[in-house]
Amino acid sequence: MSYNIPLIRVAAIAPIHRWLVDRQLDARPFLERSGLGWVSLADLLLPIPVSGAVRLLVDIARAEGPDAPYRMARERGGFEIGLIGAAALQGPTVRDGFRRLSRQMPLHCTHEVFSVQTDGANITINDGWTLSLGDDEVLHYVQQYVAALVDSICSVATGRAPSVTRVGMVPHPQLGVSHLRPWLGDRVVGRADRLLDILVDSDVADLAMPEHIREKADSRFVGKVAPLNVGNSLSGDVATLVASMMSHQKPTVDALAATAGMSARTFRRRLSEEGTCFSDILERTRALIALNSLQTPNPPLLRDLASELGYANQETLTRAMQRWAGHTPTAIKAMQK
Repeated sequence: MSYNIPLIRVAAIAPIHRWLVDRQLDARPFLERSGLGWVSLADLLLPIPVSGAVRLLVDIARAEGPDAPYRMARERGGFEIGLIGAAALQGPTVRDGFRRLSRQMPLHCTHEVFSVQTDGANITINDGWTLSLGDDEVLHYVQQYVAALVDSICSVATGRAPSVTRVGMVPHPQLGVSHLRPWLGDRVVGRADRLLDILVDSDVADLAMPEHIREKADSRFVGKVAPLNVGNSLSGDVATLVASMMSHQKPTVDALAATAGMSARTFRRRLSEEGTCFSDILERTRALIALNSLQTPNPPLLRDLASELGYANQETLTRAMQRWAGHTPTAIKAMQK
């Protein structure tokens, strides 16, 4: 049996972070409580655990109101959500953009499924997960966030909001969907099957995205984006997260075990079953980052690289490089000239 850590790009929480900043709310306590205190929003492709992103959304919704997830994403979310937002905004029509988003979703998240189906001349969008995110309250917050993102993308083409025809989602356990009426009116309904179902009429689906929006979207994420799932294994996901965390916080067994939803003991045992251990993954990841960094046209200073990789000093990095590559960092840098 294989074990995984569900991953998502940090762009998924970019609208959340911007919303907090706009309201002069300190994002740090929310990020810390969600296990994302180490996260940097500078790189929208940075992989983070899905569990942390969901905890962040739920924590803020409970503090700032049950419609907060919708408010976060309803206006600028499509522009802030990174790879998948750019995919949708490339058009040329709303319909084409959502289909492209569906194809790109595996590059954005390992366990989210975004599907676009033809419903006569209209389109129906469904968004779901191949894991359990939690109870109905949790899923309600996630679904309204996704619904707001979808409507924000449609609204780029229409110039008005809301632009979706109908939104069906799991209702809030106490409030139903009444708190979303100010934003969606009678377009939003509760569903008993826990499915997010969004209908977009053909008059919206066939609209062209504005040319200047398409050009801006085309200029983003032009390079090849590496897949998030690097081997369908716990060790592969751990290596991905270790690389994400490295320059922001020292990766530890306890932190990664918590992310995986396991005790430290179980975490070690699962890695052992895959023929590896945390210290080996940490060392291999350091080696890969160091070698890639030193082989760039403008390699970093060795003391800066040592600090980024969590070494006490430059000399420790030098000894490690000799173990990994048989050469000192200075020699490796010289080879690139």
